[in-house]
Amino acid sequence: MSWPSVIVLAPVEQRPLLEGLIRSFDLVPDAATGDERLHWHGYSYHLDLSGRILADYEPDELEEVRSQIGEPYGVYVSCESMDAARAFLRRVLDGFDGLIDTNHYEILPAHEFLTLLDHHPGWDWRR
Repeated sequence: MSWPSVIVLAPVEQRPLLEGLIRSFDLVPDAATGDERLHWHGYSYHLDLSGRILADYEPDELEEVRSQIGEPYGVYVSCESMDAARAFLRRVLDGFDGLIDTNHYEILPAHEFLTLLDHHPGWDWRR
């Protein structure tokens, strides 16, 4: 199965805050992709903070996101395992007021996503 991934969607005004928080994890450039890698607490992550991920959205999907948070900024986060995803996302999303796209046909408010993580420790949003 592929690495679990999500897209963290924030209002574009919050880009500096979100990007700063994620960059505080000491990301390293990935020469092959132009994106960034992170090795944290024994886990590996691949991140794209460019916002280019929004180009993958259909117009109606983007409109749904805009209706909830305004003009969006998106960060693609891919994690080596569900444990890695849970650890990183709990840390990054604490107090975050945006949306999480599970990459599996669901876009949830961040607080709802975190509630699901907390109440269902075995939850795998890819299923």
